[in-house]
Amino acid sequence: MTDEGSDTDAAGHSAEAELALVAHDLRTPLNAMRLTAELIAQGPLQPQQQERLGILLDAIDALSAMTGDLIQRGRSKQATGPQKPNEDARLILQSVHDLFAAVAERKRLDLIVTLTEQPLLLTQQVAIAFRRIVTTLLDNALKYTQRGSIRLDLAPATEPGQLQLVVTDTGPGIDVLERSRLFRPFTRGTAGRAGGSGSGLGLWGARALVEQAGGHLDLTTAPGGGCRFAIELPLADRPGEGTAASREANVEAHVLIVDDNDTNRRLLSALLESFAMTSDQAGSGAAAVAMAARTPYDAVLMDLHMPGMTGMEAAEALRHGPDGARLPLIAVTAALEAVGDRRLRQAGFQEVLAKPLSPSHLYQALELARQRRKLRMAEQVVDA
Repeated sequence: MTDEGSDTDAAGHSAEAELALVAHDLRTPLNAMRLTAELIAQGPLQPQQQERLGILLDAIDALSAMTGDLIQRGRSKQATGPQKPNEDARLILQSVHDLFAAVAERKRLDLIVTLTEQPLLLTQQVAIAFRRIVTTLLDNALKYTQRGSIRLDLAPATEPGQLQLVVTDTGPGIDVLERSRLFRPFTRGTAGRAGGSGSGLGLWGARALVEQAGGHLDLTTAPGGGCRFAIELPLADRPGEGTAASREANVEAHVLIVDDNDTNRRLLSALLESFAMTSDQAGSGAAAVAMAARTPYDAVLMDLHMPGMTGMEAAEALRHGPDGARLPLIAVTAALEAVGDRRLRQAGFQEVLAKPLSPSHLYQALELARQRRKLRMAEQVVDA
């Protein structure tokens, strides 16, 4: 006699194993793509080429993370690996925006992103789901919106411990009578069928991912008749903040970010937050010198190519400031070949990072800042 429940479990396990196998096979071309992109990055590139190559690398890494998640699901629960660090939803959203920015520009659509100042940390599993959800909704919005704008507004939700992302477009919208059935697999609405080819899996997959992550998705009509998707997802648990002294002790480092580009500063700040580091931001070399004279920093991340006072000039000025001889300076540049290592050392830089930044390389370079923080904390204990 056949156990129907056992047959169902076996079929489900087989499907997961087959999906994991496909994901495993996808890793080979993905690894080849990333290696090729890294080789391209070693050659002389224009700043715009560097920026586009960074978007390509982000897209490859996102696909690699998705395939890794599928492979992990195909394994037994006992085979789980080490816990990966939390990811900032702001960085993920900015990365997806960059991936689609060229499509929006080609269609002459305004693609607007608003981000909260505070970090919105997600566990690795929720972060992967969040990236896939945003990618799906933004892809749909760009496909069916012919004029106007698409907005992505990210902020903490009203309910504590949740984030809210609202995706709004000025497209044709979805009729109220069609909404419920459009969340079924292989189902397309009137606007979708009129707009060209499609699988009818996007909205069904997005809702499934939201629910699997413990969140909620709501579809309403946007002002003007387009679509408004509101997604709520759980944030990663954060330890209690404690007293000001304990917060100071738990900070890995306090870093000054110097870059004339506001987006670059915000992205670096978000990365530092994920490393348990705090930061201040300066939009020019002159501002950085003034801030360093007032505040003790554990390191400075300095863009080299800025109007007015260049990064080289700012570094030399910082070297003559308070405690300048011991302040770790890290250069950040998209034109690495244009500055020689000897010249950087003479200006006082201990490390140099090439744009687009690799989070792992940034983390390694900031070891100088962590050592600086430990030294400062030890000196404070002795003085006390």
